[in-house]
Amino acid sequence: MRFDFVRSAPFAIAGLLAVRLPLLAQRRFDADELEHAHAAWCLFRGMVPYRDFFEHHTPWYYFVLRPLFSWFTVDRSFDSAVHFLCLGRWLSLALAAISIWLVVVIGRLWQDQRVGLVAALLLVSQPIFLQKTIEVRPDGLALALFLAALVCLLSAVREAPQAGRQSTWLFFWLFFWLFFAGGLCLGAAVMCTQKMLFVVPGALVGLGLGVRARLRVRSALVFGLGVALPGALTWAAFAARGAGSAFIGNNFLLNARWKHVATNQLLKLVTTSWPVLALAVVGAGLLLREVAGQRRRQPEGVLLLSILAGLFLAIPVMPSPHRQYYLMPLPLIALFAARALLAVGHQVRQPARPWFFGVALVAIAVLPALALFQAFRDRNDGQLARLRFVFDNTAPGDLVMDGWEGMGVFRPHAFHYFFLHEETLAMLPAPRLDAFLDALEAGDVRPRLIAMDQNLWRLSPRFAAFVNQRYRTGDGFFYLVR
Repeated sequence: MRFDFVRSAPFAIAGLLAVRLPLLAQRRFDADELEHAHAAWCLFRGMVPYRDFFEHHTPWYYFVLRPLFSWFTVDRSFDSAVHFLCLGRWLSLALAAISIWLVVVIGRLWQDQRVGLVAALLLVSQPIFLQKTIEVRPDGLALALFLAALVCLLSAVREAPQAGRQSTWLFFWLFFWLFFAGGLCLGAAVMCTQKMLFVVPGALVGLGLGVRARLRVRSALVFGLGVALPGALTWAAFAARGAGSAFIGNNFLLNARWKHVATNQLLKLVTTSWPVLALAVVGAGLLLREVAGQRRRQPEGVLLLSILAGLFLAIPVMPSPHRQYYLMPLPLIALFAARALLAVGHQVRQPARPWFFGVALVAIAVLPALALFQAFRDRNDGQLARLRFVFDNTAPGDLVMDGWEGMGVFRPHAFHYFFLHEETLAMLPAPRLDAFLDALEAGDVRPRLIAMDQNLWRLSPRFAAFVNQRYRTGDGFFYLVR
């Protein structure tokens, strides 16, 4: 039964990926998706992020999306705009499939193929993975790069004992290249979302424990160089466009002092994935027992556990750990949970083992099934109707002002801060807002349409009075210039 159970895992994974295909066109758009699509569209139009419009996410994902706009007329056709958003979701699903495959590879490097396949099955079924890997957001690309970095690092620590005995230049070059390649992949992930920086401390600790003493410093330096290189090159490219200081300020300095917002996403992770989390705790305990008892050195497992611990220890210091942050620890949680599930299953007598695995998987699948059912009920019909209204009532060059609904996704924005939610409002510089209000009242900035959500009503009493005086509305949400 063990053979059948493992052999069935790829088919179950493929089925869980296929069942979410209808969601790509039907599920409600997260406001983040429209923010990222707009930023990439601005880049396609020749604007420079951070300098010409506000962003506080690192930019590589926008460069990935930019060439796709050549196939669409997103500002002239409502259908084309929707097709682009669906293509962005298809890209995210493809990246999710790559991440699942990389988890299988990591499981094989750490333990064996069985652990990798079971971990991939557990990962693909988790509600947060379902929700965030079909959205137009940089976290899917960052996750795939992060897992590719783990493949390189695990390969390096597996070769570490041999590196302590070998002295050929060729071997050392190949050995340190794995550390450098792992650093490059992680540095590229940071250039998709700076949250990936929280991987670095745990990785350094894990490498320090997994590599022999005489190689630790050099390995850490090579790894650190790889991490830093993508960021340094990206900064240089923006500095050449006059946006070097804004790149550092918006992506790192501003986020370091971002106003704290209670998201309670850790509680939601525990609520929706507690069976897998409980198994992961058991799996981590098994690893620690083996290491403490010196039965196996396990540098690969120590590296994975160090990174996982570092990611959870970083949560209290993060201003706003949103749900997508937990995409980083989820693959590691799934790996330790798979190790525990298989270890416990092997303690069951052979005749009863099929029943054990069957009951365990059915129990684990309950919460993911409920999340999938809810995802199909959370449709985007209302959003698409509003987006069609924007296309029907504005021309491609008309300015549109939006709060946090994303209805101006493929229209020029009126304000430098093109998205405004409670976190952005708390960080909004008063001089920048006053200058914008002055330009509005003087007629230098003339939005054709304003989508007045609750965030825009909270922007300023002066702004609310201006809208009520100069604009008309038929539904209390869309305001057209009189």
